Order: sequence, then structure tokens, then C-alpha cells
Amino acid sequence: MEQADPLDTLFARAKQHRIPMATICRRAEIDPTTPSRWKRGRNGATLDKVSKLHGALNEIIAELAA
Repeated sequence: MEQADPLDTLFARAKQHRIPMATICRRAEIDPTTPSRWKRGRNGATLDKVSKLHGALNEIIAELAA
């Protein structure tokens, strides 16, 4: 059984909920260019930063649902 890539999951969920990655980055206090560099393979994603972005996305989705 293959696990989903956390970075791909992050981008897919952001797109599904129509939340710009820049908004997620601001909430997570991460430079907005970081995820796009990861996608282009420039820098490796760290578990800490990906987790912060997922947490920020979860918060934004919860706020929009309320």
C-alpha cells in the first residue's frame, strides 16, 4: 500500500478548498515562495514546515466552515 505524499496532499487540499498557498503560508509564518520551490525540486520539504502548513490549512478550512 502506497502512502500519499504530504506535499501533494497539501496542494490538493488547498486547491479543493480554493485557498491560495500564500494565505496558508502567512498563517503558518512560512515564506510564501517555499512551497513553490519544493514543487520545482529546489529545496527539500522539511516535516516541520509541511506540518505547519497542514495545520494552517486545517485552521483556515475550519474557519470557513464556521
